[in-house]
Amino acid sequence: MNKTLSRTKVSIALAALITTSNTAYAEQKQAEKELLDLERIVVTGATGRGVTKLESSVSITTLNEDQLAREMPLGTADLLEVIPGFWVEDSGGETNNNVAPRGLRGGEGFRYIGVQEDGLPVVYDGIWVDFYQRQDITTQSMEAVRGGTSGLLTTNGPAALVNFITKKPDDIKEGAIKLSAADYGMYRMDGYYSTPLNDDWKMLVGGFYRQSDGVRDTQFTADKGGQLRVNLVRDLSQGQLTLSAKHLDDHTTFFVPIPLQDQKDPKGIPGLDPQTGTMIGKGQQHLKYLKQDGSYLTRDLKDGQHTKYSHLGANLEWDFNDNLFLTAAARYSQFENDMYILLNFDNSTLVEAEQRLLAADAQQMVDMFADQGAVAAMYQYVDTGELIADPSQLNGNGLVTTSYPLYSRYEADQFVSKLSLTYENEQHSLTVGWLYAHVDADDLPVDKWESFFLTEVAENVRLLDVVAVNEQQQVIGQLTDGGSTGYAPGWGQATAYGKSSSHSIIVNEEFQATDKLRLDAGFRIEWLSLDSTASGTAFAQPVAGAFDEFGNDVDNNLANNYADMPSSQYFKKSKDETETAWTIGFNYKINDNFSVFGRYADAFEMPRLMSHGQTIHAGENASFNDTINLTFNEVGMRYSGQSFGTSLTLFNTKFKDLTERNFTGADGSLSNQTIDTVTQGLEFEASWRPMDSVDVEVAGVIQNPEMEGFDGNFSAWEGNQVKRTPKVQLRVTPTYYFDQGNLYLTVHHIGDRFSDGQNQFELPAYTTIDAGVNYQLSNNINLHVKGTNITDEIGLTEGNPRAINDQQAGYQYYYARPILGRTINASVTVNF
Repeated sequence: MNKTLSRTKVSIALAALITTSNTAYAEQKQAEKELLDLERIVVTGATGRGVTKLESSVSITTLNEDQLAREMPLGTADLLEVIPGFWVEDSGGETNNNVAPRGLRGGEGFRYIGVQEDGLPVVYDGIWVDFYQRQDITTQSMEAVRGGTSGLLTTNGPAALVNFITKKPDDIKEGAIKLSAADYGMYRMDGYYSTPLNDDWKMLVGGFYRQSDGVRDTQFTADKGGQLRVNLVRDLSQGQLTLSAKHLDDHTTFFVPIPLQDQKDPKGIPGLDPQTGTMIGKGQQHLKYLKQDGSYLTRDLKDGQHTKYSHLGANLEWDFNDNLFLTAAARYSQFENDMYILLNFDNSTLVEAEQRLLAADAQQMVDMFADQGAVAAMYQYVDTGELIADPSQLNGNGLVTTSYPLYSRYEADQFVSKLSLTYENEQHSLTVGWLYAHVDADDLPVDKWESFFLTEVAENVRLLDVVAVNEQQQVIGQLTDGGSTGYAPGWGQATAYGKSSSHSIIVNEEFQATDKLRLDAGFRIEWLSLDSTASGTAFAQPVAGAFDEFGNDVDNNLANNYADMPSSQYFKKSKDETETAWTIGFNYKINDNFSVFGRYADAFEMPRLMSHGQTIHAGENASFNDTINLTFNEVGMRYSGQSFGTSLTLFNTKFKDLTERNFTGADGSLSNQTIDTVTQGLEFEASWRPMDSVDVEVAGVIQNPEMEGFDGNFSAWEGNQVKRTPKVQLRVTPTYYFDQGNLYLTVHHIGDRFSDGQNQFELPAYTTIDAGVNYQLSNNINLHVKGTNITDEIGLTEGNPRAINDQQAGYQYYYARPILGRTINASVTVNF
């Protein structure tokens, strides 16, 4: 079924459902809804028991099970858009997206955010965590601390801590099945079943499975896989023991920038739909890579980002008496991720097809084969061998471009554990803890550029060869090989492996100084040991059989004569680092509805194990990245009345000694600057209930993110806006409640940003609108339909991060990554 017809049918069904719904409100349900949930007891960001959001000294956002379900997120990054102060770039698909906290630049993955599941880090260093942390119907809630005690209570989360809390089995048998579908060919099933096993043990088993054609049409199954989880719980005389296991096996596709035009008002170009199109397709699905021995390796783009993740965990909560309690948790995890994606390069690689044939390499090829009758260079489709007579008419745009595949592999075992002892009385809650993380990686990600490929510019592109032809248009020789312009692009054969070991001691005191004033202070000392070995690449080695005994090319193909090969030279690097984080905060509860809070913190991100391999191009000078330090202070207030509630936080954050990376050449060479970013801002959340049947929720941030510390050729960038990071974000969600459910609308506004550090290429502001309805078909069956970006807005989350010198402005055609176009999702949940 084509997508337009499918989407139309779903839209008609949604309209009919809304029209026929009973619009009377449910007073009882609405009375139970608490504004901002300020009486909720939080388990994240505090060490004492029984602390509510109103009493907390940290900026915290919480989502319960119903709120999680309403978001219908595409992936983990998409879900985190609800958190004020988080800038989310979720246009890459389900995984491998970017989330930036409190003014940090976009494009950093999940750096500086500690993502946990049930209180333990999912990934020690936090990189690419959305590959491994997936939400499904077994996720009970999410708690997110912005700043606050995040640098104290987890590793490598100096700016934020996000904790996903999973369901535990109850004393009764219960379960649910949730069936979901979307108009882009996505089908998914979630489910769980919880039951007592005997008088001592209870069990919950659940997970999800889905497959999808992709939110942008790839011409093959883009996303496929799922996960299974088991939780076992035993209630003890003085506590509780929880055992857990999870296995994920999943494929996802990564969507990269596509060509657009008009930088002030982004528009698509002929032949490529900016809302649903991608250059990925069957024409590039099976790419061949020449090895030095003359054989070819073939990769399948359908494999995409293949993630396997398994863990076994245990958690013990034990109360020695009314004042002293112990928490002990441990998790062993296995990670395996093969990432195979296609990337673009500089905007200058978007060229007119006719001009590309006049380039020096193409003309030199014609001259080289002139004695064999060559008279001109032409394009030839790789898949059919068809010569293109008029390249100026290619796909209505007359353009060609170059892409490069990138492959990396991560395989590691990880063990994390946490032990804490807390003493509490009416005034004090003192916690002493130990946090340990060990990673043993057989393969560390090294960006492998295995070739460059020439293609047309269109949806689902086809590969092109540049060939020399005679007067009869017979092919005499080739500049390219199956679209490849050469198999020695650099670093295609580099490898790395290594280990890291981290120990942290945590001490935190929460002191009830008066009935109204609560103080807290703490510190964490971390000792980290890193040990990595990486190899480089032996560049441009002659391919076996490419030349005859006289040095002549045996097949008149200029692209298949040289290839990179693994280097026999390995570089070993070790590093030991010790850092201390500390913080002090307060909460003053003015009354049962109103409190103020404040905090100062000094935190850090440790060097990453994988960074040594990613700098292997420096040879003996390859090294680990430096420690990043963060300081921030904040002051805020919370209020919840009968019809209005709000939380406001003024903050000042400084990230110190960040590496600002800028491409300086078409060969991928870089110029790095060590800078700071400084951001002042206001984060806000509010909930207004003008009548019993209506809620209006507002969240967002107003901030001024600036860069400092540039010198040399980049000194003019001093004080510029942090690239890819907006000054304004606003999210407004009105909800109307009726007897059988609710109807809601979400308006999300993103302010303008700059794709480059020079602040020349502006990414315009944009606004998206989502709408949905929850309808209770019966006591145990619920229907949820949601339309995302229903106005089909074209908004850019990033420009071209691989542009030379960040000079992205001024091109008629340019690469940028738009947000996803309009989609319709529907789900039916049956509870039993």
